[in-house]
Amino acid sequence: MQTIILREKRVVAPKLTELTFERPSDWPFEAGQFARLGLAVDGHPVMRAYSIASAPNEDVLRFLVTEVPEGSLSPRLHELEPGAEVLLEGNAEGNLRPARVAGGKTLWLLATGSGLAPFLSIVHDPATWQTWEDVVIVESVRTLEEAAPARELMEETFPGELTVVVATTREEEEERRGDLSGRITQLLTSGELEEHVGKRITPEDARVILCGNPEFIEAARAILKERGLTSPRFGKPGQLLVESFW
Repeated sequence: MQTIILREKRVVAPKLTELTFERPSDWPFEAGQFARLGLAVDGHPVMRAYSIASAPNEDVLRFLVTEVPEGSLSPRLHELEPGAEVLLEGNAEGNLRPARVAGGKTLWLLATGSGLAPFLSIVHDPATWQTWEDVVIVESVRTLEEAAPARELMEETFPGELTVVVATTREEEEERRGDLSGRITQLLTSGELEEHVGKRITPEDARVILCGNPEFIEAARAILKERGLTSPRFGKPGQLLVESFW
């Protein structure tokens, strides 16, 4: 167990805060992995896993933290100010690493809510663009404000073609619905998502990574399995990686 110092705090959306910490020099990680952060509460460490949003070649550790009002850690993390210390336990973990599904033409990154965090790391990792020429990020959120981190990507320049699609589920006004309206699973089933992007999700051309709530993961995985996309297992290659964020 070691401590890291909060360098910067930024509120990016309602109940969503970006926390940037100094990175220990001897703490390597791969894009797509997560860290275990915590604080001492009543004399005991309370630890939770958070996906790393910064790229492996950065000298900071950045996280997106969604405030859960009844949570034992996230409200406390939201109250921190620069200079505060946070616990960092062990090494980086997680198998949501793009290298596990190398191949294909397009990397699809499908997220709900703060499941976007590991994808921010992936698209800012130079290794991603050495493998794929184009990447598609799709984020499903309730309201347009919640998609602020994804929309910020539209203002950046990348080595290849990055397509960002924001789908909202609770916006009624046309101008606030984002690029599409509906859940990702609905847009996959209807074909609307692929029509909007202009690319097809097939085992030959696509590699897909899912990160989000368990309900989304289960439903999207089933849809993609019907299309022939499977996860790598027992040394066999695959086209699909998944991770639930609770």
